[in-house]
Amino acid sequence: MKLYLEDVTQEYADDGILTYIYDIVVPELDRVVGRCEFRFESGQDLEYYGNIGYVIYVPYRGHHFAYHACVKMMAEVKEKHPDLNEVWITCNPDNIASKKTIERLGFEYCYLAQVNPLHELYAQGDTQKEIFKMSI
Repeated sequence: MKLYLEDVTQEYADDGILTYIYDIVVPELDRVVGRCEFRFESGQDLEYYGNIGYVIYVPYRGHHFAYHACVKMMAEVKEKHPDLNEVWITCNPDNIASKKTIERLGFEYCYLAQVNPLHELYAQGDTQKEIFKMSI
């Protein structure tokens, strides 16, 4: 199945971090199956969140939609920002599906980070993040 990205960035408030937000649309299903985003994070938030985030809605998981959406999104971001040479992505250690997607995308595992107890993610129950990077 083919998919395309619909830019919905303008629907969200600017929080001061350059971010591109896309709905993942599968025309064959006539559905939005998820969302992906590229954030130009820095510091501790880059370590914990990475540049890329995505979610595939439960009924549409298992079809590699996150993989294909990330490939398209990274190409669009690279076109807009040709000086971008490194991309970071993270996942929780128990999120096997995301880890498989990240590895399929070609990211390399770097390390396991302990989330700072003062960070908002810790309060949400995230105590560790696996950190991956890719040179583009």
